[in-house]
Amino acid sequence: MRISVIGAIVILAAVCALNVQADEKPTRERWFLKLEHSPLRTVVLHDAGGNARAYHYMTMKVTNGTKFDRQWHPLVKAVTDTKQDLVAGGFTDALAAIRKAERKAGLVPIGTTAGKLKAGASVDTVAIFGPVDPLYDHINIQVFGLVDPIATYKIEQYGDKSTADNVVLGENSVVVDSAYWDRNLKILKRLKAAAAEAGGEVPQPHVEYQEVAESRYWSMDYERLGDEFNTEEDIIRFKKEGWKVKGDAKGLRVISTESLP
Repeated sequence: MRISVIGAIVILAAVCALNVQADEKPTRERWFLKLEHSPLRTVVLHDAGGNARAYHYMTMKVTNGTKFDRQWHPLVKAVTDTKQDLVAGGFTDALAAIRKAERKAGLVPIGTTAGKLKAGASVDTVAIFGPVDPLYDHINIQVFGLVDPIATYKIEQYGDKSTADNVVLGENSVVVDSAYWDRNLKILKRLKAAAAEAGGEVPQPHVEYQEVAESRYWSMDYERLGDEFNTEEDIIRFKKEGWKVKGDAKGLRVISTESLP
């Protein structure tokens, strides 16, 4: 079976990433908080005039399974394909109905849980997004604050190399981590096209191990198909979830370098 240049590079990157995890000792241990969550749901409230209003919400349990207390500063957003961008906060008028629907009398709004989360402790909380645009088909839930923003990554440089005075993490830098998959694929496709036009092959990268700062969040995709009428009765279907990074990561320092054979 013939493997493309991009395929070979991606496979090589994955193998190298596994080797780094197995053999390299990180300069600092990155912490993660554990997230458990319900499906994305709605609860319907009625005003004094009998008018119905649907609130989207998601219950969450966040656990600090590390050995140390961690600062927990949650930010939870809902972004629709109709370009609505909602931050979970407020809408406490829906809290009693949500507690009843979930049979969890101790649920508290997620904004009230911010602060120090002790080692081994958990919080049971709910992110309430309020009324959402009835025209949406796809909605993405983003949970920030679950992970240390500083990480160490293997960086494959296909352009400029870092120097003592300039850490390079740019448009030709491949970050060997699954959260950067889409970004890396675009870079490698562009490099392959440029190499083909020049009649050559994609060059071997210069490899650096960098400490970087990033805005990483847990992403959850859902869809709700149908028209804008009686949307509270439409089924919200889970599609996928995983880590993503918002914006561009920033290289802080180079820890070490190596050459590929």
